[in-house]
Amino acid sequence: MDMKTNEMEFIHELATQITEMNFGAETYESKDSLEIIYGFTDEAQDYYNEMYDEYENLYITIILQIPKKI
Repeated sequence: MDMKTNEMEFIHELATQITEMNFGAETYESKDSLEIIYGFTDEAQDYYNEMYDEYENLYITIILQIPKKI
């Protein structure tokens, strides 16, 4: 299934917001001591990945109305 960039951005934003709501101040960590580069903590990244997959599946089945192939 090829999704458009704006569709992927929408799903990314939903997954990011729910991750930030769930982890609060523990969502991000510095990834590089020499530069100010932040990323999800490992635990937050795992949660984000799960939420992204869940929202993507909901979007496909509800909005695009494409049935799952079993």
